[in-house]
Amino acid sequence: MTYMTSSASSATLASGGIASRFASFVAAVQEHFQIRRSINELRSLSPEALRDIGIERSEIERVARFGRVGF
Repeated sequence: MTYMTSSASSATLASGGIASRFASFVAAVQEHFQIRRSINELRSLSPEALRDIGIERSEIERVARFGRVGF
């Protein structure tokens, strides 16, 4: 009986690990698509609009990924 209990616990831990990894994967994919949407939106802005918000076209990808940290 001890073996079966131990085995059942291992199965539970393994499935919890898989669920956690899957949740992390889903979160990473969602973040990737949010960053892509931000990049596309910023690229669609005119030079004047970008200047108004204080970024240059060459900074779009960095700002979309990391924000304006350090500014």
